[in-house]
Amino acid sequence: MFDRFATAFDASGTVGDWARVEAAATARRLAAMVVLLDRAYAADGSADREQWYLDNWGAVAAEIGAEQNITQGAASHQLLIATALRDRLPRVAALFAQGLVSYRVVSAITMRTALVRDRDAQKAVDKAFAEVLADWAPMSEEKLNTAIDAIVAEHDPHGVYRTKLSAKGRNIQFDYDGSGTATMFGTLFATHGKALEKRLNVLAHTVCPGDPRTVEQRRADAVHSITHALDYLPCLCGNDDCPGPKTPPTGNAVVYVVVNEDTLDESDAAKAQDAALDGEPDPLFDKPLSEITTWDELGGNTGADCSDDFHVDAEGETPDAALNDETPIAEPDANHTNRDQPATRPGTIIGGPFLPGSLARRFALTAKVRKVCHPGDSPPEPRYTPSRRLAEFVRCRDLTCRFPGCSEPATHADIDHTIAWPVGPTCASNLKCLCRRHHLLKTFWGGPTGWRDRQLPDGTIIWTSPSGRTYVTEPGSKLLFPSLCAPTAPVTITDEAKTKAPQPNPGLTMPRRQRTRAQGRAQRITDDRRLNEEEARLRGGGPPW
Repeated sequence: MFDRFATAFDASGTVGDWARVEAAATARRLAAMVVLLDRAYAADGSADREQWYLDNWGAVAAEIGAEQNITQGAASHQLLIATALRDRLPRVAALFAQGLVSYRVVSAITMRTALVRDRDAQKAVDKAFAEVLADWAPMSEEKLNTAIDAIVAEHDPHGVYRTKLSAKGRNIQFDYDGSGTATMFGTLFATHGKALEKRLNVLAHTVCPGDPRTVEQRRADAVHSITHALDYLPCLCGNDDCPGPKTPPTGNAVVYVVVNEDTLDESDAAKAQDAALDGEPDPLFDKPLSEITTWDELGGNTGADCSDDFHVDAEGETPDAALNDETPIAEPDANHTNRDQPATRPGTIIGGPFLPGSLARRFALTAKVRKVCHPGDSPPEPRYTPSRRLAEFVRCRDLTCRFPGCSEPATHADIDHTIAWPVGPTCASNLKCLCRRHHLLKTFWGGPTGWRDRQLPDGTIIWTSPSGRTYVTEPGSKLLFPSLCAPTAPVTITDEAKTKAPQPNPGLTMPRRQRTRAQGRAQRITDDRRLNEEEARLRGGGPPW
């Protein structure tokens, strides 16, 4: 099929044609996921493993995630779509395999038909979609959801997808864009939101007038004070006689930041970059935009030909007439840094975002600084649990869980012996960070036919999946802190250790589910359908179309 597409489309290369190829390829990728799941269910002992926290579904999702270098949660979502297409929507799946419907539409259909439980209703819904999908025009997300719900309501009124109430869906989320800052957004009770707003305002005004930050910046920084249960915001004026509070916050909320040692050095460039963090943002122009974009100031004329309004000549220079004394250009800020100034080296939050050097220095003002020592050729430690010094090195070297595609912070992870102790020694070349989920995966889904791992002295891990596929993960510090990835003493197994039986992860047991994943999903469907039925009874009819 794809050879035919390639022959037909190489000349035109149209976006729409290749979108069909992409959809058809995605359909085959999802179908392959179902094959892996069926294989897991057919294996010996699979029924008992359904009660495991990391059950058959979770193990397959881990393998799919490793193959695509995505998180296990994202892989599980794709697997859910794949099984829905196979089990509930085979006609839609056939159109998908032909590239006639996009993954976006298929994903929405599988999610919004999940409450349709009756087999005849499922077939009717599948048939209805198959008859109209090829003719659907492009739709916004809202219109697409409405169209899907209308078809579901026609065949199973109580199977319409339920959107969470705003109050029930309240949450707080954080987005890290790599700039060293985070965006916090969420849904609170209105009273809680107002209380938080007032508290931030109060804290923002506990500093002296010499504090260099704007009110908005102080409100943002006050969130840190709240996390440490403080009733003030430390002042940053730098004056010895400051009447405002300057005591750095201390508390139980711990954030681990890794930086190069020279990032904390005092230098003129560092001080300039520090100063640029506070105060009013640099303006693009020295007048409001509304005052500088009038037709006259842009050099407009009444003629229809505007081709020469803005011009750069062939040599790349702007003609003199294009610039005049009235052209508004912002004055450079004395604290503004430029590309010629050497930047302080960046840092990172363990398992979190990149931090520009100036932000890392700011955080160090209120942090406990502890030096991380590379173990070099140090001999193994004579016990299972690594010392604090060794554990800190491993966490700072790895930064995250070392399973392919996982980004769980190393501070929340277990420290795993790659070669099980006591055969494998407690040394940096045999230790790595694994989140509890992937620690369980290695322990209970490992072995000669399961997951296997091998570790190199520089911290590189070579994973082999149950299907025989190989994945390589490197320490998270390799880019920013390459010195932490310098090889440590290689693993040597003594003759005495070879005589001992390995004890993989003493005390680690597989948690068991009170009900299987399938039972949990079935119960959620029952609960949502019951709510739909109750709402329909109160309305005296079906859905409110």
